[in-house]
Amino acid sequence: MQKKRKKINITVLLKRCVLCGLVLYLCGLFITQQFDFSRLSKENKVLDKKITEEQRVHEELLQQKEAAGTPEYIERVARDKLGYMKPDEKVFIDAKKQ
Repeated sequence: MQKKRKKINITVLLKRCVLCGLVLYLCGLFITQQFDFSRLSKENKVLDKKITEEQRVHEELLQQKEAAGTPEYIERVARDKLGYMKPDEKVFIDAKKQ
């Protein structure tokens, strides 16, 4: 009778150890997934901001593309980037800027 009781106690103890191990494993898994979730949600926010910024840049480029053929755009580019001016214009250079 003593042997049978010892055998039952060993199997019960073994089952409890396996159960405790499983619970500890699941707790560790839950904690690591929480850290991963937090990191990924931060990355998601950063990427959302980048998407918004790129959409804004895209809209600006579309507006520039639409205005590219107009005489006002050509005149502005010639003045700003190429330094051209109209023949009857007087140009004043700000010495403090240079």
